Amino acid sequence: MNLLENGPFTPSLKSHKLTGDLDEYWSCSVNYDYRIIFTFSQDEESEETLIILVDIGSHDEVY
Repeated sequence: MNLLENGPFTPSLKSHKLTGDLDEYWSCSVNYDYRIIFTFSQDEESEETLIILVDIGSHDEVY
């Protein structure tokens, strides 16, 4: 099951809005050290909300 796709705000992902230079993005936890940085977009044809992955890596790599 893809938790990010099916529920980006599932508590186990610890999704949160970023601040500072990354304030247009969100982050969620893959595990203790790895993070996914993402944003939301709207598909113009289907009007579905899309999750756009921006970066994936260790905490130090993505921040």
